[in-house]
Amino acid sequence: MAKKLVVALMLAVAFIGAFFAIRTFFKTNETAVYNAHYTWHADVDASGNSDVLVRGKMINEIRSDVNKLVIALNKAVEELEAKRPQSEGVKTDFPRITLQKVEQQVANIEIANDQYLTQKMGSSGAQDYLAGVTYTLTENPGVKSVNFIFTAGDHAMPGVYSRESFTAYRIVKEK
Repeated sequence: MAKKLVVALMLAVAFIGAFFAIRTFFKTNETAVYNAHYTWHADVDASGNSDVLVRGKMINEIRSDVNKLVIALNKAVEELEAKRPQSEGVKTDFPRITLQKVEQQVANIEIANDQYLTQKMGSSGAQDYLAGVTYTLTENPGVKSVNFIFTAGDHAMPGVYSRESFTAYRIVKEK
């Protein structure tokens, strides 16, 4: 009888351990599906006459979690920039956002690989990037502006940006 109890207990512990391992695996990897549908991104309208900011159709699913928005932004930039022509055999390090903190409704973010943003995207590409990041992070009810922390360059300047910083864009929703 004692052997059966020990075996049952060991099976129960193994089952519970497996359950938590699987749960942790899926919770960690659920972010892999985030992409441009979870963010704002710049585009050109059908007529080609104006720049638009497109609101991703899935953003409501994660807007309450700033960390998920950051993950989605990094994934979307990686996917969108990878589609552009790159130099053969040269590894490109796209800009990556790291959330430092949110205080007084300002998301303080640091941009790693800022050389790509400030030197390689061009002025309109850098402006599009800053606008998309700002609009995406300000989807969160606790964020009204974004403080970009990076080294200034030819095409982008650090500082605090809000939606009002990007009034030249026409706003559209993704279909």
